[in-house]
Amino acid sequence: GDAVAKASKETHVMDYRALVHERDEAVYGELRAMVLDLRAFYAELYHIISSNLEKIVNPKGEEKPSMY
Repeated sequence: GDAVAKASKETHVMDYRALVHERDEAVYGELRAMVLDLRAFYAELYHIISSNLEKIVNPKGEEKPSMY
């Protein structure tokens, strides 16, 4: 979007390549931050589930045998 509009004003190919490279680096940084947030979320979820696995498999007051 913005990179293409800016590049259309620039007539030199190297300027366009530099602009696309800058935009790629910015998007990569945003994507990396999202992936790190997702990794932290799943690590926390894994920790919660693994530390409470016994309670999940055998809840209190359950009369019938566990299905796991």
